[in-house]
Amino acid sequence: MAKAQIEIDANKREEIGKKLHKVRAAGMIPAVIYGRKFKSTSVAIPLVEFKKKVLGSEAGRNLIFSIKIKEEGKSRPVTVITQSIQKNPLNDEILHLDFMHISMDEAIKTKVPVELIGIPTGVKDEGGVLVHVIREIEIKCLPGDIPDKFEIDVTGLVINKSLHVSDLNISKKVEVLANPQEMIATVSPPTKEEEVAPAAAPTPEEAAAAAAVAGEVAEEEVKEKSAPGAAPAQKAAPAQKAAPGQKAPEAEKKEKK
Repeated sequence: MAKAQIEIDANKREEIGKKLHKVRAAGMIPAVIYGRKFKSTSVAIPLVEFKKKVLGSEAGRNLIFSIKIKEEGKSRPVTVITQSIQKNPLNDEILHLDFMHISMDEAIKTKVPVELIGIPTGVKDEGGVLVHVIREIEIKCLPGDIPDKFEIDVTGLVINKSLHVSDLNISKKVEVLANPQEMIATVSPPTKEEEVAPAAAPTPEEAAAAAAVAGEVAEEEVKEKSAPGAAPAQKAAPAQKAAPGQKAPEAEKKEKK
């Protein structure tokens, strides 16, 4: 990646802590520039400009650009790369930025995104699920040799097969700091719903025994209904009603007592 000719104006700032809300309210983002041979400097840069020129570029946060620090009527260009981005976890808004001052002749460490290309055979033909395990890989190289991204073709992946860091096509100018055996992507088998096994059919012996028991129960019921001398159930006699002007028999008994 060649040195980008992108510049962003920045103001040197003194605000810290709770006063930073004023910086953000003005559409600026507080940031710090530091480096091995550079004195740490606090600045504020335009949020919209940073999103458009840096994050919106093909290189993204690995873009090498220049920050022109305005101080006492003068501007001082500093070549930087975005080191870290602090965001609000609730709304994903950028809260703070760290930039690292770089020299084009000194190697630096950074992370490069990994992009998967194609649709795996295990997904298309076998119903598997593609799992993207590693999305960034740490490298070390000269600033001008930082790749925008690593691309890896996953078309040939079948179920339970995977690709690793060692499968990446990487320039000899780039030193990969990740373990070569680390998995980048794999295709997992499809998730199956548990099936309830049907009840086993009874054996001939079990079926015969069940029929015999059912026959005995039915025979006992018939005997109970047709037993000789069994008196039919009688209905209870209805209660006697008192004639007009007379008390019921039960009421008369109570009065005699």
